[in-house]
Amino acid sequence: MRASRHGKKSSCLLLALLWSSALAAGGTTIYYYYDPINDSYTFTNMCNDLRLCKPLFVEKGPVSHRKGYAYRPAIEGKYDDLIRKAADAHGLDFHLVKSVVKAESQFDSGARSAKGAMGLMQLMPDTARVLGVKDAYDPEQNIRGGAKYLRDMLRKFGAVEKALAAYNAGPAAVVYYEGVPPFRETQDYIAKIRRFYTEYTGKSL
Repeated sequence: MRASRHGKKSSCLLLALLWSSALAAGGTTIYYYYDPINDSYTFTNMCNDLRLCKPLFVEKGPVSHRKGYAYRPAIEGKYDDLIRKAADAHGLDFHLVKSVVKAESQFDSGARSAKGAMGLMQLMPDTARVLGVKDAYDPEQNIRGGAKYLRDMLRKFGAVEKALAAYNAGPAAVVYYEGVPPFRETQDYIAKIRRFYTEYTGKSL
């Protein structure tokens, strides 16, 4: 069973609702094919070659910190210059990028998730490669790449909440659900960033 492409909203939404029920019951895995030329997605519940199609959502899982690392408030300013440089370069709110860094890694440049996301902004290997990040554990490269990816998601979806959802769950999931997907990890992730942003600025995100 295959869904229509991104532009055909009604059929895609209907399939999303049906498949969401199946996903909640634990009985179906949804995959997607991405067409980079048209920036479009095709969704299916069948995938015979994971080189061509990818699961709609894979939890990043718990983040492991480098040996001896412990978060402490004093470390929060360590990467401010790099964050500000990347935020300015990509037209982003400094405090938004900093909130993402805190949510992703607690400012540990050596952080790694159970699924292989790396560094301060937890870049997955494929994402890092596309962004031109050669060493995802290098703070400057990681922040520059993560900020660029966040900017791309903002341009693609137009709203901060959707962009953050795409940063966590991937853009295919946001397209599929036509908004923030119902995954607990993603919902908690957005709430965490909103909280950090308010703590930094005194304002709502």
